[in-house]
Amino acid sequence: MSYASGVDSGDDPYDVLGVGAWADAHEVRRAWRKLALRWHPDRAGPESKGTFQRILAAYTVLSDPLARAAHDRKRGTPPRPPAAPEPPRRRAPDAMLRRLSGWIQTLLAGGVARHAEDGAIELFLTPEEVDTGGIVRISMRVPIRNPDGSSDPVEELFSAWFNVPPGVTEGTRLDPSVSLPSMLHPVSFRIRFRR
Repeated sequence: MSYASGVDSGDDPYDVLGVGAWADAHEVRRAWRKLALRWHPDRAGPESKGTFQRILAAYTVLSDPLARAAHDRKRGTPPRPPAAPEPPRRRAPDAMLRRLSGWIQTLLAGGVARHAEDGAIELFLTPEEVDTGGIVRISMRVPIRNPDGSSDPVEELFSAWFNVPPGVTEGTRLDPSVSLPSMLHPVSFRIRFRR
């Protein structure tokens, strides 16, 4: 029996913690924390001190890779297969995509952006920009409701900030991180690939 039931199970650390021989470090730690909370003398009383010490000793062996390997050899447990490599993580966009940032009139004139028929602004990314992603800031004047209540809109300066995620797909729609509450027409952007 394991210590989960409070009954002595011998000195094998796997049995003490109630985990299998193939348990990873996270599973071992989780089992130890659960048992340590239950059997800590401050919680379970002074008579649980011996049980708690055995749980701590088992965790000490299984949490140390060298001690665990030595215990496994002595126990006759076959070596664990190597863990599968984690797929490489794409890094979060942290660089400003300067070619795509600036005044909207400049971007439109330079062929970096264009107005689409549905009102979105299309941005043309290079293959490198698609792969790495980044932060874009586009400044423009936008119509807002007139603060004096009249029906004539006024223009206000607006800077649209948004992240282009690494590996973005063509046609992805991106909205600015914030909008002006009084903006008459929301601004959105669509990713296009430069051919």
